Amino acid sequence: MATLQATTSSTWSRVDPNATDELEAIITEYDFWGAHTELNIDVKENSDGDTIISIHGYASFDPSKPIHDEDGSVVDREYGHAEEFLKRIAPHLEERFVIETIGHEKARYPLLAGQWSVWPDGTVQYDSFDHSPKKPGSSEQDDRSDSVGESEGVAQ
Repeated sequence: MATLQATTSSTWSRVDPNATDELEAIITEYDFWGAHTELNIDVKENSDGDTIISIHGYASFDPSKPIHDEDGSVVDREYGHAEEFLKRIAPHLEERFVIETIGHEKARYPLLAGQWSVWPDGTVQYDSFDHSPKKPGSSEQDDRSDSVGESEGVAQ
């Protein structure tokens, strides 16, 4: 079985400098693990003196919540919390924050490519690489005849 190899990077977006502790508390509630490593999430001051948030590393952006057993160790993870995480950090943003992930398995098509955007007002948007694009100005029949791997006039 192939292992997904992904890379994630984000903008360095400004955040409220008074919300650093609250942002750090939100971040610690989630795990950001991938197949090989975890994502780095930094809330720090940049060279201009602005407090920024950034996400980068060799994993896809898919925040999970750890499930702990009685002794506090992580026994499992609950996935699918990207939108929740972004909505929670949105009130602390001073500008749009964009996170992009790209990846592949054994360098084969189809690849993974997606972009999360979040605005300070809490609007969250996800755009994904489209593996089945519609041909502009075409009908559904035209799209089926243009499918990859199909040939006209070949006897079966």
